[in-house]
Amino acid sequence: MQNKVCIITGATSGIGKATALGLAKMGANVAIIGHDKEQGENAQNEIKSKTGNPNVDLLLDDLSSQA
Repeated sequence: MQNKVCIITGATSGIGKATALGLAKMGANVAIIGHDKEQGENAQNEIKSKTGNPNVDLLLDDLSSQA
């Protein structure tokens, strides 16, 4: 997964967060998407600190509605 870009929705908690953590551990560049800024920043910092991978970006968006 080195140098691959992975975009994970719902990555600020639960399965999405666990997936982002696993991909970051494998060396991927990970973009996590969530709608809550504080929860997103906490997840981003946790993933970076647990994996040592600095390539974890946070994108804030609410994908629950296409309207």
